[in-house]
Amino acid sequence: MIATLINCVAEKASAHSKEVLSVTFSPDGTKIVSGSYDATIKVWDSDNLEMLREKTNAHHLPIASVAFSPDGTKIVSGSVDATIKVWDSSKLEMLSKKKFAHSRDINSVAFSPDGTKIVSGSDDKTIKVWDSDKLEMLSEKTNAHSKLVMSVAFSPDGTKIVSGSYDATIKVWDSDALGLLSEKTNAHSKLVMSVAFSPDGTKIVSGSNDATIKVWDSDKLEQLSKKTNAHSDAITSVAFSPDGTKIVSGSGDATIKVWDSGNLELLSEKINAHSDWINSVAFSPDGTKIVSGSKDKTIKVWDIVNWSRKDHLMFNVTTQQFVLLVLWLNKYSMKFPDDVLDLLIEACLRKAG
Repeated sequence: MIATLINCVAEKASAHSKEVLSVTFSPDGTKIVSGSYDATIKVWDSDNLEMLREKTNAHHLPIASVAFSPDGTKIVSGSVDATIKVWDSSKLEMLSKKKFAHSRDINSVAFSPDGTKIVSGSDDKTIKVWDSDKLEMLSEKTNAHSKLVMSVAFSPDGTKIVSGSYDATIKVWDSDALGLLSEKTNAHSKLVMSVAFSPDGTKIVSGSNDATIKVWDSDKLEQLSKKTNAHSDAITSVAFSPDGTKIVSGSGDATIKVWDSGNLELLSEKINAHSDWINSVAFSPDGTKIVSGSKDKTIKVWDIVNWSRKDHLMFNVTTQQFVLLVLWLNKYSMKFPDDVLDLLIEACLRKAG
């Protein structure tokens, strides 16, 4: 049996003066960028969360979404001020901006895999694709959804865009002309907060205010698996691991959970990961870490560690003593060896967590 353990390895209290709305790793995994309700963008060392640089007043209003370019040299930001800006990631100097990119709040921005395009989704129900250098609009889809567009993302090959909306619908678009390829009405019973493609492009994961996570076939949007009551509150952010085997979710219940992407079996969870609503979660490029940003103004980095039965048996003296006590207290209800070993693993996880 293999178990998954989530451990906090770095945290930055008061990372921003207001809630952290968006966080993600750089492509090489050495940095983290954050965007905040305080209209500031900051770049952090991913190991110790020391601030490397910041841009105060990066926008006039809260920054809802930030993302690195695939080569790590640029950062895109989308804001409630309806503006998109592209920054040099090394100095946070502005390279280009598009005022009134949308007529209302921008909720989500993302680079294409080749870095030449940016997609944006907005409260104005519109999806737009931009040239990443000059922010010239390449295509747009008005009334892409009947309500706010909450989340947008490119497929790994760059040919498709997925969108999730306040109208509880998920749609997949051709990334060139924004022609509709497929849609799923009533994908969830409440608004869709977050959508993402799997690394191989064959699946889409969605997280919703209905506290449900669902995985879909990306071609036909047929449901492959779902987890009802995945959290006790709205699911704000979901993402696949780089190898596609796991999904991480963050929620208004302040919990981070890691799931098997095939059957949505819970692999691990961290209760009270933050003291308030979690707005954003993302895997590191090597899949060994997770970053989270919260309404509590804090950014945290978590280690994802896989433990085998042997690892736990050999863990350390303290754990061995603890396990002996657990085994003694449960000696009448267990069969040997599986129940013993499974209980050992569970006990060690709880003790270490």
